[in-house]
Amino acid sequence: MTNLAPYEFQVVRYHLNYLVQLEAAQATASDNLDTNQASVWLHNQNEIRDRAILFDEWRRKLCNAVGIPPGPQLEGAATGRITI
Repeated sequence: MTNLAPYEFQVVRYHLNYLVQLEAAQATASDNLDTNQASVWLHNQNEIRDRAILFDEWRRKLCNAVGIPPGPQLEGAATGRITI
């Protein structure tokens, strides 16, 4: 990290800021687990899984931006698809 150019450091800060938001969204997603249907709105039953996949995807992007290999938690993880 100490050898990053100013632009690279800015990219890392952007990714970290977004990752914090994605991680926090996973914790609050459980607030809606009790809702299956409200009016015409249907809760995404896979919301937590989808958020975890998105979080991992952005962690991989950060690793790629910095030029380091992903850690053990991300190496074998398959990139999932979010279906709406």
